[in-house]
Amino acid sequence: MRSTLHFAFALFTCFSPASAQWSQLPSGTTSMLQSVYFTDALTGYISGNGGLIRKTTDGGLSWSAQVSGVTEDLFEVHFPAADTGYAVGWNGKAIKTTNGGQTWDTLSTGTTLQFNAVFFTDVNTGYAVGGSGSLSIELIKKTTDGGQTWIQQTNGQYKQLSGVHFPSPDTGWAVGNQGVILHTVNGGAIWTPQTSGTPQLLRSVYFTTSSTGIAVGGSGTIKRTTDGGQSWVSVASGTFNTLFSVTFSDTLNGCIVGDNGHILRTNNGGHSWSQQSGVNNNTLLFVNFTSGNAGYAVGFSGTLIKTTLTTGNQQIAAPTLRVYPNPANDRFFVSFSGTIHEPVVLNLYNSMGSRVQSETMNPPLIDPCPVAGLTRGLYFLEVISEGVIRMEKLVLE
Repeated sequence: MRSTLHFAFALFTCFSPASAQWSQLPSGTTSMLQSVYFTDALTGYISGNGGLIRKTTDGGLSWSAQVSGVTEDLFEVHFPAADTGYAVGWNGKAIKTTNGGQTWDTLSTGTTLQFNAVFFTDVNTGYAVGGSGSLSIELIKKTTDGGQTWIQQTNGQYKQLSGVHFPSPDTGWAVGNQGVILHTVNGGAIWTPQTSGTPQLLRSVYFTTSSTGIAVGGSGTIKRTTDGGQSWVSVASGTFNTLFSVTFSDTLNGCIVGDNGHILRTNNGGHSWSQQSGVNNNTLLFVNFTSGNAGYAVGFSGTLIKTTLTTGNQQIAAPTLRVYPNPANDRFFVSFSGTIHEPVVLNLYNSMGSRVQSETMNPPLIDPCPVAGLTRGLYFLEVISEGVIRMEKLVLE
């Protein structure tokens, strides 16, 4: 514990829900598009059924067909570097390019089970997951040599996997059938199951940090963790549509797409999600944001749509904190002007900076905070609520 505590009163700015409109772009095909990935603001790739690979160099305004060399459906394409990319799909197919898609080479994966997702932490090290739902077979393959060899990794869950994401080189998550969530901290040497709290098929997972992540799936399921998956809590989606893909452009702004053209957006790290209007009712299977604020989603019947997220400097008032009575005697209360949806953490520090009391309160914050046993004098109350930290002086007398 620190012997001194420096208190600073900061202005916390809350942004209004990100304004965004989605517009249709020409994909040049009516085939089912399974995934999209942009390496920069202008250059992107889409993969789809029948071995489809297409590329744009003008931000999605036009697309050119590339020769993948395979006829199997390609469920995900991923580029760990500007010119080096991988795509995986049906019958254990995996292909690779090192020249921005001018040529694609077929890789030997040692399996005929389908790959549903792929993620590379660098140009050589990557993971492909999938399996067979009907045969209760999970599939996790890892390569460390750019796809020349693939090593099977096991977890003992025997459930097909649909999504995989690594926020750091050794730390990753995979999700799949019957709400399975697997976690590794050693590059897949060991995959540990986590309790999702849902029987739904989880389709996609994305972590913005090593501790904060979102998993989405059937019947509008959204699961969120802030402790690296030790606990997963349900977040309201407002829909029973299947949610197929989730991504974030930064730690706050994220997007989910799903059945019937469903689009959800968050600007508070996944605490809450709001529905957005899309272009049509075609099911969307994948969403990806560039390093900037441009986002792309693809799906049925060659659907390709784009949005540009603008947060701007629009400010709305953060919920006002009230601590009362102040001065206090044997207890005090806290309240907010707005609605609080998550537990509130209260840390009380004495004038020397030592924490003397800590507790967590659940909304609607009607219970008092007892302080009868504390020495009278000046204290500082730290209130942590929905990612915002506030400091208030509190006098006990």
